[in-house]
Amino acid sequence: MAKAAGSTVYLVGLVFAILTSMGILVVAYKLNQDLTEAERRIAGAEQKYQAEVERVRGLLKEQQESRLLIHGRPDDEVRLDHFKTTILDPASQRIQEILALEFAANDDWKNIQDAQVKALWQKLTEFKQRPRQYTNFAELFSEIYEQMAALIHVIPRLRYERIAAREEVESIRNNMVRDLNARQREIEELRAEKNRLTDENIELSRKADLEKKRLVEEIENVRKERGRLERDFRLEEARLSSQVKQLEHRIEDLTKKSTKTFAENSRNDGEVVFADANLGYAWIDIGRRHGLRVNTRFQVYQFVKGGMQKIKGVIEVRRLEEDMAQCAIIEGAEVQHPITGERLIVPDPNDPIVKGDLIRNPFFDAADQKNFVFVGTKLENRYYNLQELQRKIEEFGGKVDRDVSIRTDFVIVLGEANEDADLQDKIRQATQFGVIFMREDELLEYLGR
Repeated sequence: MAKAAGSTVYLVGLVFAILTSMGILVVAYKLNQDLTEAERRIAGAEQKYQAEVERVRGLLKEQQESRLLIHGRPDDEVRLDHFKTTILDPASQRIQEILALEFAANDDWKNIQDAQVKALWQKLTEFKQRPRQYTNFAELFSEIYEQMAALIHVIPRLRYERIAAREEVESIRNNMVRDLNARQREIEELRAEKNRLTDENIELSRKADLEKKRLVEEIENVRKERGRLERDFRLEEARLSSQVKQLEHRIEDLTKKSTKTFAENSRNDGEVVFADANLGYAWIDIGRRHGLRVNTRFQVYQFVKGGMQKIKGVIEVRRLEEDMAQCAIIEGAEVQHPITGERLIVPDPNDPIVKGDLIRNPFFDAADQKNFVFVGTKLENRYYNLQELQRKIEEFGGKVDRDVSIRTDFVIVLGEANEDADLQDKIRQATQFGVIFMREDELLEYLGR
């Protein structure tokens, strides 16, 4: 805008200078005629001297005014070389300076459709390479007129572009305001949603705290009840154990001992006090103070009609507490039926592990360390060798002996050892001692694979 206004002022100045210069030329021409006539009259008629002197004085005054009109000062001479130096050459230089300005230095003129105006702009660009030397006002004014025509052609387009730009800016501003309002509404909606979710979260946290408090109280009650039952159980167990030992001694005297299997003769090590099949974990009533270790596996079973045992699943200790332990329910565990020997996949979704189910593990005993003896050397499993099996038993709290003795609790039969004639004496000896026998695959059920 500032450039357009400056260009307009400059054009007006040029027009005024052109008109002024034309007037000066006309006046100068008239003065020369008057001077010639005056000299002729002076030479021809002395009688008109006084009148001519007055006329000359008037002409001198007019000449002084002409100098003032051309140069702006009454003492500058009106000579061609002086006029060229002070007016024509500076005009050419000034035109070169204007053409070098930024708004005139690009090639936008090539997009002008009017052939005549485009030619004028092309002529202007040629002045950049070859400075124009003016010799008179006619050349200067002619080219100034052409430049004015080229510039005046651009003025309406500039005004139109300014109006279009203003409309575009206004449209962009309106769109920005509309988008800003839309974003503000979205922010308000998201803020409201955030507040709603925050309130829900606070409410859920409150409910969770209440539920946690209830569960803690329930667990504490279960612990107290379990402690009471445990004390009663120990008293009853001690009494029954005494009776059992008496009966066992009596049976040993009256009957010939037979081979005992772990599943048929094992005693439960505890029971399940809570189970959730959907979450895949259960709690048992033995813990750290009973000597229980993490990763110990228990077989879960129950007695069904007729005193038969039913294997319901396998659990593995994950977290220990003083009197309880949290166990993971092993999905897809393979076990062997204690009577038929059939391989089963547990747990059954239709008969999940529940509170009250019994648990057992040959390595675990809260009161004593269990002793194991391996019979045979040919292992059938692909998971452990003999040294690894012995180390695993010791990790779970058991002890491995080389020979069967009265301290032996379990004999592990490896491979086809029960058909090896050299090992029959060990098996018969273990039978006489009342040792419980376990098969290799049965042992692996408690070690994990």
